[in-house]
Amino acid sequence: MAENPMMSEPMMWFVVLAFLFSIFLFGAALMYFLRFAFVSSESEKIDTPEEALEKKVFADDHH
Repeated sequence: MAENPMMSEPMMWFVVLAFLFSIFLFGAALMYFLRFAFVSSESEKIDTPEEALEKKVFADDHH
């Protein structure tokens, strides 16, 4: 294996682990806030296709 003059191998593994940790941390923070943005108790359960057609999706009359 050729020597890398810019970075030693332990430092390279540290950088890889730091990037992986930051990606997972960002994903966890995103899921934390999205969990509050889309509250599941506000969703309505639709049992039949007829109920799905009758359900009003938008609050205004333009749609």
